[in-house]
Amino acid sequence: MKWLLVMVLLVVFLTPMAYGQFYGGISENSGSANQKSTAFPRTVYTADKNYEVDMTWEPHRMLTDQKVIFIFQFYDYKTGGIVPMVDYQFVISQAGKELARIPGTTTQAGDYKYFAFDDPGPVTVSLEKIGDTDSSASFNDAVYKNPNPAGHVTIVQPPPNVSNKERSIFPIIEDVVVGVLIVFLIWLARDPILKRLKVT
Repeated sequence: MKWLLVMVLLVVFLTPMAYGQFYGGISENSGSANQKSTAFPRTVYTADKNYEVDMTWEPHRMLTDQKVIFIFQFYDYKTGGIVPMVDYQFVISQAGKELARIPGTTTQAGDYKYFAFDDPGPVTVSLEKIGDTDSSASFNDAVYKNPNPAGHVTIVQPPPNVSNKERSIFPIIEDVVVGVLIVFLIWLARDPILKRLKVT
């Protein structure tokens, strides 16, 4: 019975951590609010001036047959502060063809996606439908032929963060869990109370 109580408490306290609701050491954006950056991280602004978007990728020189990690974050265009929990679509296009479209949600720590290119050439990496709006930001670069090709690389994307739509359900679930925990604690305490009543 005690183990059940411990497990319930762990679920209540660890669930917010699992969904990125607790963070430490969040750094502010140090990029200029008036210019696009060509160094890493790359910085662009959405046409509606709602978001500043920073993106970097590793390795910086992208090669075919190699896993590339794209890391990005959204900032408020006016204040420069982090905009947490933003829904978006991560899109990669090459030679006029869309190679990938992956929905996601950032946390205050940003978000990241993996991709591997089969062919060299110019490439566009975009973040679209930012915040479930028509806002978008695009980054142009090139992919180079790998001198030591290893063949096609299979990519498994990192686990998705919880979307804003899904997140609206969690307070209800958390309330239910807390309610069940309270009822359980009352049930545990009722036996001593009943015994005292019988004695008197």
